[in-house]
Amino acid sequence: MAFYMFDVDGVLTDENARPDEDVVKMIEQLAKDEHILSFVTGRSRGWLSDHLFPLFDDDIDWSSLYCVSEHGAIKGRGTDISSWDLDEEYVISDEVKDKLYKVSQKEKYEGLIQWDQTKESMGTVEAVHGDPGNKEHLKKTRESLQEYADDVQSISSESGNKTAVSTYGVDVIHPELSKKIGATWILDEIQSAEEVFVFGDSSGDMVMAVTAREHELENITFYWVGEGETPEEDKITSISSEASYSEGTKEILEKHIG
Repeated sequence: MAFYMFDVDGVLTDENARPDEDVVKMIEQLAKDEHILSFVTGRSRGWLSDHLFPLFDDDIDWSSLYCVSEHGAIKGRGTDISSWDLDEEYVISDEVKDKLYKVSQKEKYEGLIQWDQTKESMGTVEAVHGDPGNKEHLKKTRESLQEYADDVQSISSESGNKTAVSTYGVDVIHPELSKKIGATWILDEIQSAEEVFVFGDSSGDMVMAVTAREHELENITFYWVGEGETPEEDKITSISSEASYSEGTKEILEKHIG
């Protein structure tokens, strides 16, 4: 029995943040084969419930699915998000969120980034996605995300928080919050696995594989479906796909379920 940890954005989604139904079908096959499955994402539980979970086959028992949203501030099992727990320790203040929101409303960001109303623990903006294949719009949104991150850096640091730039968004979060929090919770729950497979598209996703190593698990593989150089770590096998985003994930999963 193998253990799979999936990031969501850029791993189960295309470049416009749309969940890939073909990837979902492959994950369903892993569930039918009784592997241990988990999602560790910066997305909110509301986003998962609205966009990802509706694609799942209701005939499959998802009660054992480990889910971590907002990096680790929210944790639970199964697809009933009302049963998941929010750790108040990692919630930034409404005052900080208000300041961040005001910055996001600057005219220069109109049509490029937008405030994410669904986040419970952090202040987040995400890219406004254009038409599929519109590389120019994609380029502009990425530039705007970085500019926004620079604009709010003082708000973030002065409030004792940190800024994290991801594929589709910018989060201002509690300084100790990372996917290590979520990965640790899951690994403490499962305790052991014959093989560990971690899928990520940003350098911060490697922490999930490192956390598995710290739990003394072996046979750990980190699958890189992002752009740029593949992260490397001792005692972890790193393999990159030829394609990026969900296309890269499909390329890899085909070998796991074939």
